[in-house]
Amino acid sequence: MMEVLTVKEAVERVNKGGNLKGVVLDERTIQQVNVRDAMVLSRGGIVVPEQSIYYDDDEIEYDEDIDELVVTSEMVKLSWEEKAKRAEAYNERLKEGEEIMIDLSTQRPEIDTWIAKNKKKLATLLKPIVIDLFNAEKVIKE
Repeated sequence: MMEVLTVKEAVERVNKGGNLKGVVLDERTIQQVNVRDAMVLSRGGIVVPEQSIYYDDDEIEYDEDIDELVVTSEMVKLSWEEKAKRAEAYNERLKEGEEIMIDLSTQRPEIDTWIAKNKKKLATLLKPIVIDLFNAEKVIKE
Protein backbone atom coordinates (compact mmCIF):
# COMPACT_ATOMS: atom_id res chain seq x y z
CA MET A 1 0.00 0.00 0.00
CA MET A 2 1.22 3.49 -0.87
CA GLU A 3 2.02 5.93 1.90
CA VAL A 4 0.59 9.45 1.38
CA LEU A 5 2.80 12.32 2.59
CA THR A 6 2.67 16.06 2.25
CA VAL A 7 5.48 17.76 0.34
CA LYS A 8 6.87 19.07 3.62
CA GLU A 9 6.91 15.59 5.20
CA ALA A 10 8.55 14.07 2.11
CA VAL A 11 11.25 16.78 2.01
CA GLU A 12 11.99 16.27 5.70
CA ARG A 13 12.30 12.51 5.18
CA VAL A 14 14.81 12.94 2.31
CA ASN A 15 16.80 15.56 4.24
CA LYS A 16 17.09 13.11 7.14
CA GLY A 17 18.49 10.46 4.80
CA GLY A 18 15.27 8.53 4.24
CA ASN A 19 13.85 7.41 0.91
CA LEU A 20 10.51 7.93 -0.74
CA LYS A 21 9.96 4.42 -2.08
CA GLY A 22 6.25 3.64 -1.95
CA VAL A 23 5.35 7.28 -1.21
CA VAL A 24 2.67 9.29 -3.00
CA LEU A 25 2.47 13.04 -2.46
CA ASP A 26 -0.76 14.53 -1.18
CA GLU A 27 -2.57 16.14 -4.13
CA ARG A 28 -3.30 19.35 -2.18
CA THR A 29 0.35 20.00 -1.32
CA ILE A 30 1.86 19.20 -4.72
CA GLN A 31 -0.03 21.98 -6.51
CA GLN A 32 2.72 24.53 -5.73
CA VAL A 33 6.17 23.27 -4.77
CA ASN A 34 9.15 25.49 -4.05
CA VAL A 35 12.01 24.86 -6.48
CA ARG A 36 14.35 23.81 -3.65
CA ASP A 37 11.81 21.32 -2.33
CA ALA A 38 11.32 20.00 -5.88
CA MET A 39 15.08 19.34 -6.12
CA VAL A 40 15.04 17.51 -2.78
CA LEU A 41 12.05 15.43 -3.86
CA SER A 42 13.80 14.61 -7.13
CA ARG A 43 16.80 13.36 -5.18
CA GLY A 44 14.36 11.15 -3.27
CA GLY A 45 12.92 9.73 -6.49
CA ILE A 46 9.79 11.85 -6.95
CA VAL A 47 9.70 14.23 -9.90
CA VAL A 48 7.41 17.23 -9.48
CA PRO A 49 5.64 18.33 -12.69
CA GLU A 50 7.22 21.52 -14.04
CA GLN A 51 3.92 23.43 -13.92
CA SER A 52 3.74 22.83 -10.15
CA ILE A 53 7.21 24.28 -9.42
CA TYR A 54 7.59 27.90 -8.38
CA TYR A 55 10.48 30.01 -7.20
CA ASP A 56 10.83 33.34 -5.51
CA ASP A 57 13.49 35.69 -6.92
CA ASP A 58 14.16 36.93 -3.37
CA GLU A 59 15.36 33.43 -2.41
CA ILE A 60 17.89 33.29 -5.25
CA GLU A 61 21.40 34.26 -4.19
CA TYR A 62 23.99 35.78 -6.49
CA ASP A 63 26.71 33.26 -7.25
CA GLU A 64 29.66 34.68 -9.14
CA ASP A 65 30.70 31.26 -10.46
CA ILE A 66 27.29 30.66 -12.03
CA ASP A 67 25.89 34.12 -12.73
CA GLU A 68 29.02 35.30 -14.55
CA LEU A 69 29.28 32.09 -16.61
CA VAL A 70 28.97 32.58 -20.35
CA VAL A 71 27.77 29.45 -22.09
CA THR A 72 28.89 28.95 -25.67
CA SER A 73 29.10 26.06 -28.08
CA GLU A 74 32.67 27.03 -28.99
CA MET A 75 34.27 23.84 -27.59
CA VAL A 76 31.87 21.57 -29.44
CA LYS A 77 33.03 22.95 -32.80
CA LEU A 78 36.75 22.37 -32.10
CA SER A 79 38.72 19.50 -33.62
CA TRP A 80 40.30 16.90 -31.34
CA GLU A 81 43.72 18.48 -31.94
CA GLU A 82 42.44 21.92 -30.90
CA LYS A 83 40.85 20.42 -27.78
CA ALA A 84 44.14 18.70 -26.91
CA LYS A 85 46.01 22.02 -27.26
CA ARG A 86 43.49 23.72 -24.97
CA ALA A 87 43.82 20.94 -22.39
CA GLU A 88 47.61 21.32 -22.49
CA ALA A 89 47.30 25.10 -22.03
CA TYR A 90 44.92 24.51 -19.11
CA ASN A 91 47.44 22.17 -17.46
CA GLU A 92 50.17 24.78 -17.89
CA ARG A 93 47.99 27.40 -16.16
CA LEU A 94 47.45 24.97 -13.28
CA LYS A 95 51.22 24.61 -12.94
CA GLU A 96 51.43 28.40 -12.66
CA GLY A 97 49.12 28.36 -9.63
CA GLU A 98 45.72 29.09 -11.15
CA GLU A 99 42.79 28.40 -8.85
CA ILE A 100 41.40 24.84 -8.98
CA MET A 101 37.66 24.34 -8.67
CA ILE A 102 36.17 21.32 -6.87
CA ASP A 103 32.54 20.43 -6.31
CA LEU A 104 31.55 20.31 -2.65
CA SER A 105 27.80 20.46 -3.26
CA THR A 106 25.73 18.14 -1.09
CA GLN A 107 22.30 18.46 -2.74
CA ARG A 108 21.09 19.78 0.62
CA PRO A 109 20.14 23.45 0.06
CA GLU A 110 20.88 24.61 3.59
CA ILE A 111 24.38 23.11 3.50
CA ASP A 112 25.10 24.22 -0.07
CA THR A 113 24.08 27.79 0.84
CA TRP A 114 26.44 27.68 3.82
CA ILE A 115 29.27 26.37 1.62
CA ALA A 116 28.69 29.16 -0.90
CA LYS A 117 28.83 31.80 1.84
CA ASN A 118 31.97 30.32 3.42
CA LYS A 119 34.11 29.43 0.38
CA LYS A 120 37.17 31.34 1.54
CA LYS A 121 37.05 29.89 5.06
CA LEU A 122 36.68 26.38 3.63
CA ALA A 123 39.62 26.92 1.27
CA THR A 124 41.80 28.05 4.19
CA LEU A 125 40.75 25.01 6.20
CA LEU A 126 41.00 22.44 3.40
CA LYS A 127 44.35 23.42 1.83
CA PRO A 128 46.51 21.95 4.63
CA ILE A 129 44.34 18.82 4.70
CA VAL A 130 44.73 18.33 0.94
CA ILE A 131 48.51 18.80 1.22
CA ASP A 132 48.66 16.21 4.02
CA LEU A 133 46.53 13.76 1.98
CA PHE A 134 48.81 14.26 -1.04
CA ASN A 135 51.94 13.66 1.04
CA ALA A 136 50.41 10.61 2.72
CA GLU A 137 49.51 9.10 -0.66
CA LYS A 138 53.06 9.65 -1.91
CA VAL A 139 54.48 7.87 1.16
CA ILE A 140 52.05 4.97 0.77
CA LYS A 141 53.00 4.52 -2.91
CA GLU A 142 56.71 4.38 -2.05
